[in-house]
Amino acid sequence: MTSTPPSRTRPRSILAIGITAVLASALAAAPATAASTAQAPTTAARADVHGAVADSGAVPAAVALPTVQRGLDGVRGSGTSGSVGTGKAGPGGSRFDAGTRPAASDGDSIGIQSVIGTDNRVRVDPTTVFPSSAIVQIVRTTNGSTWGCTGWLYGPSIIATAGHCVHPGGGQNGGGGNNFYPRADFQIIPGRNGTSTPYGTCTATQLLSVTGWTQSGDETYDYGAIRLSCAAGNSTGWFGMWWQSATLTGTATTVSGYPCDKTFGQQWRHAGQTVTVTHARQVFYQNDTFGCQSGSPVYQTRAAGSSYCVGQCVMAIHAYGLHGSSPHSTNNHGTRITESVFNNLITWRNS
Repeated sequence: MTSTPPSRTRPRSILAIGITAVLASALAAAPATAASTAQAPTTAARADVHGAVADSGAVPAAVALPTVQRGLDGVRGSGTSGSVGTGKAGPGGSRFDAGTRPAASDGDSIGIQSVIGTDNRVRVDPTTVFPSSAIVQIVRTTNGSTWGCTGWLYGPSIIATAGHCVHPGGGQNGGGGNNFYPRADFQIIPGRNGTSTPYGTCTATQLLSVTGWTQSGDETYDYGAIRLSCAAGNSTGWFGMWWQSATLTGTATTVSGYPCDKTFGQQWRHAGQTVTVTHARQVFYQNDTFGCQSGSPVYQTRAAGSSYCVGQCVMAIHAYGLHGSSPHSTNNHGTRITESVFNNLITWRNS
């Protein structure tokens, strides 16, 4: 494993958890010291660490971005609303049931997505109702081992997820183009419900992330995207998303995804919580999660007339659990959708 300079931190989430040994993997995970996120980076640093990189080597060209708005209170922000889709299920693709295959554990796992106290997650069933339909299970199968993550559609044929779901980070080699994981190893299953795949299965045509993750392994830049071979979002619908310069503390949160401590392929959700702490590039919350939920949307239902985004709107990409010092040690947390993150996601979607 490539060593990381002391000035960088590279806590690692569980990308996959052994179905038969998930609790042992969780207990064996070691803590790590988290990078400070108290200060926003300079403009030059922001441009560098958010520099897009793709597994094909081709970085999408810049596109016209939504206008930045400023409210009467001086808060800057922007966003885009989602779509409920047609709601029409399947067939959409070939069936791929990874539920009977053993998953492999990551030997370098730190920062498990955590159940905090009592497990308050509830199973999502059915998954064909928006927005559950727009949440996808990501299955990566390499050399007979199966790994799990979660993602969410934010356009007809693209999903957002954690950066560590597409690239090992910190300059490590995942075995595919530009050191990403091999693109051909991925199966993306929208709205999966156990062994049922109501929208079929899609494959990956491009993997995307940023240098802050791929080169530096910094958890505060742990985000990415997967371009799909299908346009499942036209049926499932897709999420909106937004950023704002003001704190998100107190904002209602829902986190839903595909945890590996439950039956593989089942979607589980924890709603009714709020953002407890806001950092420049991360948000912290008490929603219960577990391994393989990396990449889940941290979202809120925003009423008509809300600034920036209306409907099911994502504010962060879930990636980490309890590790290090407070607030990391007491909250699950994810990569905040900042202006730079938002602009990259929009550029990737619209290119």
